[in-house]
Amino acid sequence: MAEEIKQAETAPSQNPNAQAEKDVKDVLSELKAEEAKKAPEETAPQEPEQPKESETTKQEADSEATEEARIIAAANKLGQEAVSKEETKEESKEASKDEGKDSGQRKRVNYRENIKSDASTLEVTDDPVAIRKQVEFYFSDSNLPMDKFLLSKVGGSENNPIELSLLHSFKRMRRFQPFSAVVEALKDSKTLNLVNDDTCIQRKVPLKISATNDPNAVKVFEDEAMHRSIYAKGFGKEEPGTQFDIEAFFTPYGPTNAIRLRRTVDKIFKGSVFVEFDSDETQKKFLSLDPKPKWKGTTELLIKSKKDYCEEKVKEIEAGRLKPNRGRGSHRGRDRGENRDWKERRGGDQKRGFGGRGRGGRGGRGGRGGRGGRDRDGGRQENRNDVQKDDRGVPVIQVAKTESQPAAATSSADQDSAKAGQKRPREEGNDAPARANGNANGATDSGDRPAKKVDVKEG
Repeated sequence: MAEEIKQAETAPSQNPNAQAEKDVKDVLSELKAEEAKKAPEETAPQEPEQPKESETTKQEADSEATEEARIIAAANKLGQEAVSKEETKEESKEASKDEGKDSGQRKRVNYRENIKSDASTLEVTDDPVAIRKQVEFYFSDSNLPMDKFLLSKVGGSENNPIELSLLHSFKRMRRFQPFSAVVEALKDSKTLNLVNDDTCIQRKVPLKISATNDPNAVKVFEDEAMHRSIYAKGFGKEEPGTQFDIEAFFTPYGPTNAIRLRRTVDKIFKGSVFVEFDSDETQKKFLSLDPKPKWKGTTELLIKSKKDYCEEKVKEIEAGRLKPNRGRGSHRGRDRGENRDWKERRGGDQKRGFGGRGRGGRGGRGGRGGRGGRDRDGGRQENRNDVQKDDRGVPVIQVAKTESQPAAATSSADQDSAKAGQKRPREEGNDAPARANGNANGATDSGDRPAKKVDVKEG
């Protein structure tokens, strides 16, 4: 025990630097502890680097916004270019239209746009009298022969029933509501019958003409209505209610079968009308009115019978003061308005001296010298390849042999002139009268068969 105490006392003396080392170690440990404390503090300030991330996000957002703005600007630019192209296209179309007008080219135009009367201005009603009057007008002799669409549906004399739903779709019928009111009103019609469970309607008496819209048949109906019709002028320019105002204007003067606004080929209102009354007595009564009725109470009208008006126009045409109105399309083709068979027209042309070329005629099948055309009398011409020609290609004129007269030898001069393609010189002697009458023979010295006669223009 004493030895251990002795050793402990002598240890410091043996290592005098031990305390210093211990102190150094303590300092180092303290420094390490301080560094360990500082490490989280140093890492914590690094957190503010997050704003760097937010700045990056902001920069990305800015770049996206810039890109979006660029895309929008490009889209707007493309839209403006498309609009400018459309405008250029429209301008070019307008320019081409103007050029077409200037060059005389015909452009398809919807002339119905010039019709200003508008049935939508009429009030909606279920009046059975108005319904019957409108539908009976559609199927009447005053309208049906001139109405191409409805006439084709009815089939003329076939008298096919027409669906009420189709009639109700017409502009003048849309104001009649409800549809059941139309059906009920037509049950009391004196000229029409409801058929097929009241879904269709047809005339009680079929029309006398077919559905071909024959202009001659139409003219028959117009002539029948002539004596009860009048002409009136002075109604001014057309407005949406002009048609209906004119109909109301004539209502006090008696029942009317039809009131037609007269229009140009372009469907522009002329300011005049044809009015067909129900009878010639009503027409005469209207014409005898004194003073004459005035349009809208102030405008004087030119009023006369339709017959007088038509006769005056015929006289003006005959005197050359007025050109006849042939109607649209009458200038296309020859005699398009005629209702004659083509054979009759051809016969008339031939009588007037217009020969039908037919097959083989000029420009026809076969052409000149082809299969052979037809002459003016309708017979087929012989093929011109049989004509004899001289060395220059000029046809040689020869006369056929006749039984009543023997063949006469031709002189060398005649042969030479024939070869030269020239006209034969006048011959004196007994053959001259025969040649003048077309009975001389034209046989050659060699006894060849005479050629066929050929019509060749002399001189």
